[in-house]
Amino acid sequence: MKPRLLITTALLFILCTSCLNLSLRAIGAYDTKAEPKAFTNNKKTMVFIPMHHIGLKEFYDDVHRLTDSLHNEGYIVLYESVKTKDSLTDEQKKILNLKLRKMVGVNIDTIGYLDTVNNRLMGRRFKNRKGLINQPHPRLMGADFSKDRVQDVPFNKLIAEYESRYGEIMLNPCDYNLRPHEKYECGKEPDDQVNAIIRGYREESLAKGIMEEENDKIVVVYGALHEWGLYKKLQALDSTWTRVIKPN
Repeated sequence: MKPRLLITTALLFILCTSCLNLSLRAIGAYDTKAEPKAFTNNKKTMVFIPMHHIGLKEFYDDVHRLTDSLHNEGYIVLYESVKTKDSLTDEQKKILNLKLRKMVGVNIDTIGYLDTVNNRLMGRRFKNRKGLINQPHPRLMGADFSKDRVQDVPFNKLIAEYESRYGEIMLNPCDYNLRPHEKYECGKEPDDQVNAIIRGYREESLAKGIMEEENDKIVVVYGALHEWGLYKKLQALDSTWTRVIKPN
């Protein structure tokens, strides 16, 4: 390889790696403390703990501390998880995973976004110098499922809702032949339609779950990007919902 081409290639690699780290920092992946937000409609109080799906162990330990403290104050916790609860054949799971990839544009592995064994982040090579981990199971962050619960839409039902609104997700040979860690270039579904389901539909389901919950003290442990959408969905159901001083 010519020296100039070698230098250019090296610079591009550094730039890509730098951009990835900047993106991770922007989404809070390197945060060590959670920043809960509180909302009320004068009947219920909802504490939203913004999550990211990869982060530092210190961050998830802090979420555990917060949920323990709020449990002691009488709160129940609602968790995010699109894991399917229905019995599916291996072929059904395969097709659903391919359709989900076509919606979001990346392969969502069962181990999470970060593969610490093969040093890959969403399929890309990644040097994990900071010790990032995948978001732990709720039980490892203080979940008590004798009272807490998952309040979300399983991904098979998300896909069913998507197809009922926009038509069947049509898979092509590229979808079937592309390996899990290869870059997805098989024709992604439109972003506005995907966001209407992956964010809007789930936020609407979560808002209804909050409104129907008998306990008037509720913690929501959900991805940070859902905070504003959830707030607007709650206000659509009850205009008295408002932001209050965040808890300690």
